[in-house]
Amino acid sequence: MGPKNMDLQEYCGLNRPRFRLEPEGDAEWYFGNEEVSDELLTRIRSDFLIRGVPKCGVVGRFGQGKTHTLFHLKYLFDSYQDEFPAIPFFFRIAPYDESTPGLGGWSYIHSKMLDAMGEKFLRSLVVEFDRLPEDRTRGLANVMVEEFRFGSENLQQSLANLLSAYFLRDGRSTMSAWEWLRGKKPSGKELQECGVNVWLEHAGDMVDIILNLGALTRKTFDAGLCFLMDEGQALGEVDKRHIEIHDTLLQISEPDNEDVGFVMALFGTGQSAIPDVIINPPDLLSRLGVSSLNIHEAFIDLRRIINSEEDLKGFIADFLSHIKDRDKAIEIMNKFNIENTTWDFLPFTQKAIDRIVEILFQDEQQRNPRMIINNLARVSAVAYQKAKQLDQYIIADVDIVNTELKDIS
Repeated sequence: MGPKNMDLQEYCGLNRPRFRLEPEGDAEWYFGNEEVSDELLTRIRSDFLIRGVPKCGVVGRFGQGKTHTLFHLKYLFDSYQDEFPAIPFFFRIAPYDESTPGLGGWSYIHSKMLDAMGEKFLRSLVVEFDRLPEDRTRGLANVMVEEFRFGSENLQQSLANLLSAYFLRDGRSTMSAWEWLRGKKPSGKELQECGVNVWLEHAGDMVDIILNLGALTRKTFDAGLCFLMDEGQALGEVDKRHIEIHDTLLQISEPDNEDVGFVMALFGTGQSAIPDVIINPPDLLSRLGVSSLNIHEAFIDLRRIINSEEDLKGFIADFLSHIKDRDKAIEIMNKFNIENTTWDFLPFTQKAIDRIVEILFQDEQQRNPRMIINNLARVSAVAYQKAKQLDQYIIADVDIVNTELKDIS
């Protein structure tokens, strides 16, 4: 079979249909400057030691890998729980819009937290907790409530009654339970008959629910909860709910909460990327162990992920080898007698890669991971289309690079 009948995956020896990085599917792999990675993981590890769970963030412009960073942390937390003892849940804060019903205020973010955890997790949490005290003589709810530390006694007992009544066994609809957890007041007396006699009327009540679920998770799984919040820049739209949102984030950041943490990804660079609702007043920052002078220690800036030509070249080499099927790439090279590259750089020559690095490094906007991958895809697509027209293998050389990237060189 000649190039005319090959698709891009076959032609380039890829392990996927096209040049693309999947933030979740490729979460195991982390790219770029090791200094940035070490800085982030140092903060994460320090937070586990000091605060019990991570309470920090990352900032970066579009394409610098914020979402991928969150999924990489999720992979680490899932894969190395002894080192990172927190169960991660990912969600996007955006869109946040106080002018649209249901898209503003803490209840909106609270609902996203609950959705991220989901019914499967809550059921497993209750079932596994139920198995802990082998010599238990009291009812599940009465034992569970002893793990709760936040909110009024009525709230704690109502939460314990609700979890034991609705999430211990399958077969019962949990719709009313979810409505209560979200801060709504279901119609009828079903919940009251289960011992739920208080409603979540304020944002602080909702936070107390999440913090108590964190305490229960700690007891059951010997781990905390960590919410990986993407698109946190949406909190820049907070207006009338400033006090509410700030106070709830402050409540989560307080030292007495060692079981529920967060890593928030924000668009932008430096301190200007941090929404006012987080930094004003500065009491929240102090809970994170920083001030406006060293805020970068709590919110790691990703713009240094690719900080030199060596970083850029290393990223390209790592990316290409990561998306390659080694055996298929070698087979292509042998079949078409390709000698001026290696299997991991196919379909580019080494000099073409050097030229791509030279061009992209000149422009900061072009040397972020997303744009680098996009330009690699552009160049490979040109070589591939020429090969299909001529029905012969065309490798992406310096001439093709110069022609295709002339608009940015």
